[in-house]
Amino acid sequence: MSEGEHTVITKIPRERLNQIAGRRLSSLALPVRLAADRETLEGELLFTGRVAHPATGQPLQRARFAVEGHDRLRFLDPPLSALPPVPFYDCERSSALEQRVGEALAARVALLTAQASRLRALRLDVTADAERLAARAVVKTPTHAFELLGGEEGVRVARVAPVGGRPFEVPPGFPPLRLEDHGSASDLEFHLARMVPELEEAARAGAAPAARPAGSAAAPLEATPPPRNALTVGQVARAFGEGCVLSPGAPVEVVQEFQFAGTRYRFAAVREVGTLFKGRLIGPAGDVWSDKFDLAHFPGTAQVVAAALGASPAEEAPPGPPLAPAGGEPVPQHLLPHAGEVWAMKVVVESRGPEEVRYVGTDIDGRPYGAARVLKRADFEAVFTRAGTGWQLLLIVDQVQGDQVLYRQLDAQRQPLGAARRMATAVLVANFVPEAAAY
Repeated sequence: MSEGEHTVITKIPRERLNQIAGRRLSSLALPVRLAADRETLEGELLFTGRVAHPATGQPLQRARFAVEGHDRLRFLDPPLSALPPVPFYDCERSSALEQRVGEALAARVALLTAQASRLRALRLDVTADAERLAARAVVKTPTHAFELLGGEEGVRVARVAPVGGRPFEVPPGFPPLRLEDHGSASDLEFHLARMVPELEEAARAGAAPAARPAGSAAAPLEATPPPRNALTVGQVARAFGEGCVLSPGAPVEVVQEFQFAGTRYRFAAVREVGTLFKGRLIGPAGDVWSDKFDLAHFPGTAQVVAAALGASPAEEAPPGPPLAPAGGEPVPQHLLPHAGEVWAMKVVVESRGPEEVRYVGTDIDGRPYGAARVLKRADFEAVFTRAGTGWQLLLIVDQVQGDQVLYRQLDAQRQPLGAARRMATAVLVANFVPEAAAY
């Protein structure tokens, strides 16, 4: 394992974060599974009566959730879906997590109550939207009706209904109102009337003006990196050369994901015959675009997706191999290594011949993980030591310097081998676990 291997990854892969989260949730007796996108972990939290619905006062029985990062739960159904993601990693028992959810819900209700009071101070009629956990009021002018919602980010304009025209939704990212700047309902009405052109523009673009670069006509489109160990078109071209051809009868499907205005979209193109493809752009509500095209006249995936969504195409990436695996987050504070710790990477040997050893790494639960590797037997036995029926690579952390660690490998007698080497902290966390947690 050379030093060069450790300098290209700056974030923890999504798969590794899922493993960390899944193991922690299992210790809380919360089973999780992969969602339909095959990347997001989801599950269900059962309550014991400590969390009540804010509108009815009845205890909530259960709540579906998705895992964000490796340490937060985002609830999928109202009223809890109105809450920000709830941290779980430091909870020792599911009862502590349930208490935390109850506290977050109580804090949101208190916020809703305070915002309702501010709206009533302007002599507006206010109702509570228990499903969205928001305070709701309607401001009417001679030409428009404005629905105001008070939530986590403040009081914002959620919907505008022109008199005699078609209502439109205002994106959640649009800047909230500053109620303290308005001393009366008539002052607020005048302010909202002047904002109509800006609200209409935000509704057309699907994103808040403040979130766009100056002078841009639409929110930027971002290509999502491919999943770890995915086979990309670029890898095929680099391996076989651009002059190779695909078998005429072989099925071909090309997939790429994009992020736009906080929503993930998937582009998929299936070859029908020759260079004729059927393309689809799929969003949370189904197909956004679908059509047939010939490769000779195809402008490019990013350009097609941008045109379908009204987005700004993402900048072209420089040629060459990717520098990081898909997705991931910077190393969280509580996963950081400390000087003096011994970390282990366990592997399963698939074949061990007289000249070479073929092995595959394992995840934190000991299951095979990632692609198999091959080392000369002498090199393998120089750095890997037996651990029960398997093998492991041990290292000791000498220093932690920012996003890098200085480490030394340990031999079978747990003595340091050679000089200290440098490794990105995220690489350590992505491939190793503290020895104390490896069993």
